[in-house]
Amino acid sequence: MRKRKRGWSRGTIIVIIAIGFLFAGVFVSNYFQANAAGKPSNHGKNESIKRAMAKGPTTESIVRNTKDLMIEKEWMHKQQDKAISWRNQQNQVPETNTTETAAAQPATEETATPQPPEKESNAAQPEQNNTQPQGNNKTVYLTFDDGPAPFSGDIIAALEQYQFKATFFMIDGNIRRYPDAVKLMVQNGETVGLHSVSHNQKVFYASADSIISELTQNRNTLKEISGVDSYIMRTPYGSVPYMTPEYRQAVTDNGYLMWDWNIDSKDWYYKDARYVDSVIEQLNKLADHNGPIVILLHERQETLAHLPALLDYLSKQGYEGKAIDSSMTPVQFSAR
Repeated sequence: MRKRKRGWSRGTIIVIIAIGFLFAGVFVSNYFQANAAGKPSNHGKNESIKRAMAKGPTTESIVRNTKDLMIEKEWMHKQQDKAISWRNQQNQVPETNTTETAAAQPATEETATPQPPEKESNAAQPEQNNTQPQGNNKTVYLTFDDGPAPFSGDIIAALEQYQFKATFFMIDGNIRRYPDAVKLMVQNGETVGLHSVSHNQKVFYASADSIISELTQNRNTLKEISGVDSYIMRTPYGSVPYMTPEYRQAVTDNGYLMWDWNIDSKDWYYKDARYVDSVIEQLNKLADHNGPIVILLHERQETLAHLPALLDYLSKQGYEGKAIDSSMTPVQFSAR
């Protein structure tokens, strides 16, 4: 007999190969599972972001934002306090709380960045005009600033009821906004005058050219709407302290007649019936005054509400209300 060949049989080799493939498969499977566990998918990241957004801002960010808002509000209140304190020093009126701020700017195109106090009537005393013929020292000149307004007709009606005339210093934008009110003033014999375009201290008083430019535009608009070419004017907030000698000369050279006042009703401050008492008190102090008595008022709803009371007092005291005309020497604050 032949001897059998030594070595592994074919079946044994196949079994060994199969076992090798099995171990290799297990190794590869474990490798990929380990990698998958170490690297989170994008889907997981998106879910984390969504959960964070749903929770909203952190407590730290809320505290920080709230603190910033409180600081901003505190700054605004300080600015209001400064403005009111400055205005009270100038006008010698009692202190008030921070909620009663300076009067709002008229309804014109300019924005309301922090504005200077509305009027500075006591910053300087008006010049005495001893040569101005009056004939009747019981004459008063009511002047209304910042108009016209939707209720200008009601102001005129109140004046007519007491047979008073007045002077209206008007802003360019308001003239165009309420042209019928301007025409009614002219028809009723009121005097119409100029009160700037911007009604903004920084813009109007920037230079002599800016003053003349605004007055010229204001005058042209008034002439276009009413047919009246008026050179009677009042500067925003009064002539002191902003009208320098150079500015005054420019106004004079261009033919404008600048008017201030010697009684400030403070209707812009009180915004109620107290302005009537303020006028009466100041009027009594001017009992021996030689020259025009010019009363500052504004076209405001609060002023209109108590205007009949003022007119009734003036009428019963024998005062006659007249409108300013171009033949008169203007009442002006003394230049510094």
